Amino acid sequence: MPYKVINSFIDVRTKALYEKGKIYPQKGEKEDPERVSELQAVHPEYERAFLDPEPLVEEPLEEMEDEPAKEVKPAVYTDEQLEALGAKALKELLDEKKVSYKASATRPELIKLYKGE
Repeated sequence: MPYKVINSFIDVRTKALYEKGKIYPQKGEKEDPERVSELQAVHPEYERAFLDPEPLVEEPLEEMEDEPAKEVKPAVYTDEQLEALGAKALKELLDEKKVSYKASATRPELIKLYKGE
């Protein structure tokens, strides 16, 4: 199944560049479920996940042509989803909720603010 790239990365196994918003795996590459799980988990060094936790659902083209493009965001983010987001995305969520934060706030601080802690 294809997955959306949520943070750009270079795959250390294939040396392929995956840019944010693109699809993983690239055409012609075989999906490795273990690798997908690794990329969905928050990386200990980079403190972010690289793939969306949910696989992309492919719809038939004729159904998609009639629908306007729209961004769908979950109504409530799980702890796992929040942990997978980078600081920029967390700040965007806080901006939408009109929650103020320090520009220098860390990811854990931003997550606490989002949760109302």
